Amino acid sequence: MKKLYLYCLFSCLTFSLIAQEIKLDGVYRGKDIFIQNPYLNVEGAYCIASIIVNGNLVFENPARSAVKIDLTRFQIDSAISIIIKHHPGCEPKILNPEVLNIGSSFEFIQITADDASISWVTTGEMPGEGRYVLEKLKIEGWEVIIQVKGKGNLDNNQYSTGVDHYAGDNKFKLKYRYNEEEIVSDEFDFYSDLDPITHYPEATVYDMISLSRPTDYVIKSYEGAVMLKGVGQDINVESLPYGEFTLIIENREEIFFRPEPEIIIRPKKKKKSKKNEPH
Repeated sequence: MKKLYLYCLFSCLTFSLIAQEIKLDGVYRGKDIFIQNPYLNVEGAYCIASIIVNGNLVFENPARSAVKIDLTRFQIDSAISIIIKHHPGCEPKILNPEVLNIGSSFEFIQITADDASISWVTTGEMPGEGRYVLEKLKIEGWEVIIQVKGKGNLDNNQYSTGVDHYAGDNKFKLKYRYNEEEIVSDEFDFYSDLDPITHYPEATVYDMISLSRPTDYVIKSYEGAVMLKGVGQDINVESLPYGEFTLIIENREEIFFRPEPEIIIRPKKKKKSKKNEPH
């Protein structure tokens, strides 16, 4: 009876020592997991009791302070579930849990801009429907100017797209979107030495505004409502009511006035008397 009591006591104690656990779920993106395994105040004993990966026991009482979980046997984008059982009074530390996050391996490696294009290199894309969104800072905030479909390769990917710069300073940023996740690049600048766009007429406009070269434009009313918006070189304003407006081009505002046309009332001609009319 005494032996049975001691056996039950030992069994219950052993169970309580390994009852605590840490769970980590995610997706394999080509990187292994590293765990810090504290030393216990017991000779030869460490904190971790066992490590289970996708239901399989891979470590049992590892007697070392750092443990590497090798995941290379899994395919990229495989679901990963890791359970770390440990003794009470200590807690292992997962040093890089973020590597199992979806998209965590993604990185903008390089972004460059020239007179006619923007190019970028990335790594760690997710497969499928990822896409890039290029935004430009305009007078009213960030605006999407182009979208590019991602290639979906884990290794490096290169992209390039044509852009039209404003004269002077231009500010951009790139976004990588996958499902509901979004990774944003640092903002980057490009200075263009193009001559500023001019327009004619400048102050009073009746029917047409001509720009020195094509660009995107916005025309707002005096109250700030958008009246016309588009891309081009000649802007027909005949649909606008009469009054004061703001033309926005190249992130600058130009005021113009569309006046009511003058109505000229010509005097009536006097009727000429008919000669030789019979009386």
